[in-house]
Amino acid sequence: MTSKSKIFKDSLIVNAASVIEKIVFFIVNIIIARYLSVEHFGEYSTALSYATFFSIMTDIGINASLIRFINLEKKSQNEHFTNAFFTKLSLAIIMYMLMAFSLMFMGYNRDVVNLTLILGLVRIGNEFMKTFYALDEAKQQFLFPSVVNSLYVVFFFLGVVAVIFFQGNYYHLCLVRLVIVYLFIALLTVHIFKKVKFRLKTPLFIAFIKSAIPFSTIAVLSNLTFRINAIIISLMIGTTKVGFFSNSILFVDTLAIIPGNLRRILMPTLYSALEKNDESKFQFSFDILSKYFGIVSFYLMMILFLYSEFIIKAVFGGKYLESAILLKIIAFSVLFVFNVASIVLVGKDRQDILSRIMLFATIVNILANIVLINIFDVEGAAASVTLTYGVIFFMSHYYLRKLESIKMIPAFRKYVIMGLIVCVASLCYEFLIYKNFSLPGSFATITILYGLLIILFVMDRDDIRIFKEILGLKNPS
Repeated sequence: MTSKSKIFKDSLIVNAASVIEKIVFFIVNIIIARYLSVEHFGEYSTALSYATFFSIMTDIGINASLIRFINLEKKSQNEHFTNAFFTKLSLAIIMYMLMAFSLMFMGYNRDVVNLTLILGLVRIGNEFMKTFYALDEAKQQFLFPSVVNSLYVVFFFLGVVAVIFFQGNYYHLCLVRLVIVYLFIALLTVHIFKKVKFRLKTPLFIAFIKSAIPFSTIAVLSNLTFRINAIIISLMIGTTKVGFFSNSILFVDTLAIIPGNLRRILMPTLYSALEKNDESKFQFSFDILSKYFGIVSFYLMMILFLYSEFIIKAVFGGKYLESAILLKIIAFSVLFVFNVASIVLVGKDRQDILSRIMLFATIVNILANIVLINIFDVEGAAASVTLTYGVIFFMSHYYLRKLESIKMIPAFRKYVIMGLIVCVASLCYEFLIYKNFSLPGSFATITILYGLLIILFVMDRDDIRIFKEILGLKNPS
């Protein structure tokens, strides 16, 4: 099996599981939003965002360091997993206590506080599950974690359906999620401890912690950048607005599984290329992924922008129509979410550079939220999302070109062409398609038009060759 076909096979497994996860959580979010009142959904969303903000701090790069160490030092697998497990356990206790203490000063009502305390345990449990998954993923064994995680989200969906069937409230929704996540942690614990043994060696533990520092900086800053928006909204303009914001950002978070999964699959390959000093693999990865990410992201951005009102009405109902304008604004961030440069920077072991980028982006995000929410209300928070993703995108590309000599011009030429194609397709939609076609007809027409223009002006013969290699139809030259 060629490396391309192996990556393709792993990608199918991971993406299938992630699609199941995101679709199920997407549907669950819709069900909960429709079931609860606007006010209660805002409280639930605020509690979930606050709990997620603190729970993610229990990772701080532990999973990434575990994958890195197991690839570089396979003989010390037991020691490195022990390091990861006890580090995460210690952080979980500290962060939960810190979260509970901080709630005393936030001014939230009793329901939001209680929901946050329950969901804090849930989200910490989710982070432990990811650490268990990381052990298999480090060995490029993606099937078991993918199956288990898919079963988890299905059970969660069934739990939500049961709560609604028995007319429970948002406390019951949170408690059901709590029970399910710890049942699966028990299952994963049995699986993992059949494969590893606890072995603690001080020198390896110190090396593990030192290695995690660059990853931890990135993880903490990423958390501040992408999770603090809802908290700022709740403090500045109330928890109800958080519900509208959560509905719009949900689409971008769901679509982010595509670059996120590819990062998980490519990391072992890129680390191997780094060890062998194979620079051509990095340039090839950047060129190919930039083109394909661009094709996908420009299309998704266009669809979310043009059909935002219909999407929000169809998905969440008319009571959340205010989310449509937020979705239009956030749609532009999709272009920057599909960020190849950040993947390559991590593969090149340039976590220090990425941490600097994230620090600057975090400052931009917090300041932009405070200023823009004060001026434009919740629309300012949506604009801050797009601005922040844009900062990360352009800065990571700049550093990749400056420090690693990755050629950028061919990729950016493709971006310009794809941008023009979107403009042409959008103009056709506005002046020809929108007025003369039904909704399904306009969607099909705009999709076909975009696809034809991409084939004519972006794709070439190399793409056909690469697809054949990926599918195993042709031996790589």
